[in-house]
Amino acid sequence: MANESFTYKLIDLTHTLIPGEEQYTVEIKQRGTPRTTPTGDIMHDVYMWSHSGTHVEVARHFYADGRDTAGYPLDTFIGPAIRLDFRHKQVNEPITLADIQAAGDVRERDIVILWEGRDGQYRTPASHQRPYLAEDAAEWLALEKRIKLLGTDSSGFEVRGQRGSEHPNHHLFFRADVDIPVVECLRNLGAISSQRFFFVGAPIPCVGLDASPIRAFAIEGWEDRGELAISLKASSSDSQR
Repeated sequence: MANESFTYKLIDLTHTLIPGEEQYTVEIKQRGTPRTTPTGDIMHDVYMWSHSGTHVEVARHFYADGRDTAGYPLDTFIGPAIRLDFRHKQVNEPITLADIQAAGDVRERDIVILWEGRDGQYRTPASHQRPYLAEDAAEWLALEKRIKLLGTDSSGFEVRGQRGSEHPNHHLFFRADVDIPVVECLRNLGAISSQRFFFVGAPIPCVGLDASPIRAFAIEGWEDRGELAISLKASSSDSQR
């Protein structure tokens, strides 16, 4: 029923940005003469990397003719998600296809979130110490399951070692016939009480931009309210371009 209420829980999955302390620069500066009165307008100049904080990367990151952050339908970045637990994986250890299949029931067009337990390393010298998604697993997710979004609480998903220098996972996920955005540097995944949840994490729609910080969060309590997913999908619209 349209007016029927229901209980749900929001869980923030986003790192707070701290200007001057981020690995990928974030700087803010008040425009004009600093205000000396208790009230009045304040505006800032903001300088930051597109990959600062919790962010999503899109096809333009690797392909000059790939879609930018303004080029995707809004519902690309929201929907039913599954959290796969790989906290036991060590640094530079592959997450294989067998690992993925054993970790949970991935459905077609799912948002897949890799829970590696690395959010505590954010903004530390160990921020890039992580496992990685093996090529067979990446191909299965992208080509067979056709997931619509991949996320992780680590700094990346690319293969490690010599092969990693060729960026096979990036080339696969961002090529035109696949085109799956990737969210990196999520946090607080352990606060989600069930494996399946509803994910939201949309970028700033900016022409020409390869990636964007996002405000990512989980919605719990939608599982028994199938119409929530349906109505959100039906209400979303394509980008204005």
